[in-house]
Amino acid sequence: MRRETVLIGCVLLLIGCLFMRGELPAQDDALVYVVDIRNEIGSGLGTYISDGIKVAEAAGADAIVFDVDTPGGRVDSAVNIIRSIQNTQVPTIAFVNRQAISAGAMISIACNQIVMTSGGTIGDSAPVDIQGQEVGEKAISYIQGTIRATAERENRNPDIAEAMVDKELVLVKLSDGQIVKLLPEEYITREEDGEQMEILCAQGKLLTLSTKQALEYDFADAQAETLTELLAQYQIVDVAGTKLPLTEDGIARRQREDGFTEVTPLKRLAGARVVEVEATLADRIVFFLTNPVISSLLLSLGILGIFIEIRTPGFGVPGFIGLLCVGLFFGGHMLTKIGAEWAFLLFLIGVGLIALEIFVIPGFGIAGVLGITLMLGSVFFVFDKAYDFRTAVLWLSVSVILSAGMIILAFLYLPETQLFRRFALSTVMDTEMGYHASSLENFQDYLGQSGTALTPLRPAGTARIANQRVDVVTTGDFIPQNSNIKVIEVEGSKVFVEAVEDS
Repeated sequence: MRRETVLIGCVLLLIGCLFMRGELPAQDDALVYVVDIRNEIGSGLGTYISDGIKVAEAAGADAIVFDVDTPGGRVDSAVNIIRSIQNTQVPTIAFVNRQAISAGAMISIACNQIVMTSGGTIGDSAPVDIQGQEVGEKAISYIQGTIRATAERENRNPDIAEAMVDKELVLVKLSDGQIVKLLPEEYITREEDGEQMEILCAQGKLLTLSTKQALEYDFADAQAETLTELLAQYQIVDVAGTKLPLTEDGIARRQREDGFTEVTPLKRLAGARVVEVEATLADRIVFFLTNPVISSLLLSLGILGIFIEIRTPGFGVPGFIGLLCVGLFFGGHMLTKIGAEWAFLLFLIGVGLIALEIFVIPGFGIAGVLGITLMLGSVFFVFDKAYDFRTAVLWLSVSVILSAGMIILAFLYLPETQLFRRFALSTVMDTEMGYHASSLENFQDYLGQSGTALTPLRPAGTARIANQRVDVVTTGDFIPQNSNIKVIEVEGSKVFVEAVEDS
């Protein structure tokens, strides 16, 4: 009798342990990495997040918490971030710390769990172009499919996710509590048949959920005001060989659905050691430099500086500024790991070919055309890899137009400015310095006469005309030293020349 009592007690103890597995305390302190998503989403932020995930994996983190508070950004960059999140084996939690809009919502949906603060919002993920206008149906269809597949992967209602992208859908709650999407004509038909439905998002609107709504519709998993409160609610659980972060309610639900033997709590996150993956100064610089507006401005200033340097003798401030701006443009995108170093090499080769065309090869031919092609191609490569195709075309066009405008203005007005005269050969040689001219008042006598360039004319320099050294200015073209020139215009003491072919 005593032996049977002991045996029954052991069986009861074993059963009790099985039912209490969800409440077992962790033996070791957990390690949690926190990655901030608090900037506009772009290629720079994508690199920071990808590197943060790799650091967490290398450290053996038990979970990664993405602290999300963003108005969105580039959808193509968000897709790359989603892939990085889905490829990691570390459990992930999106902490929507106020707002996860557009691309931010897509990233949050990709995480294993979504936790929101009170007053938070998530949704409105329709793709727009750089001006904020809606893009075409093809782009919407792609994003719609992506966000639906992402929601299905994490067992979230895909119809809710789609309603965040496509405003032509009607999201309704049926009488049985099920939430589904309907096409407008389908909704009208079912309404006319007398079916009771509650409209959650009408046609013509994009779905954005508050924290209360997201919890009510089972789209979010928990609510927390701080990271400490969030971690206190979660455990790392092995579900059929996959590690997931789950709350107590989540564990109980998975045990009912999958069976007690398939759900094994491993470690509590309460009191976990938290490591924040901080954005370094280099990361912040990359965020700034890879902004499409800043990138276009840097590129335009760089091309302008290089043009001015080609048009003036020696190497000075314009050339330094031009190379610096071009270097920042390509260097910032190199750090985003899109292969911009090859584009930079092609750009430099293009500049070299154009310089070869100007200084060595007469006229304008294959070298110049090939140089321009390489420069534009390298820039387009960077824009296309860093952003989407439409944005690449837009900002390449902006850069070309802005650069052309700056070059034209420089060509027309720069020679008249005091700053330009510091770089051009325009030194005045007067009688007080011991220099004498044959006739200071009769510069008109040089009109129509021919001579030889004593220095390179870029556009200012010195020429020998009628056996006199005369300060001259070209009409815009570079004229090499020892070239034959002809005076075509005289304005006061300014003598304008152009190159003539050897007789």
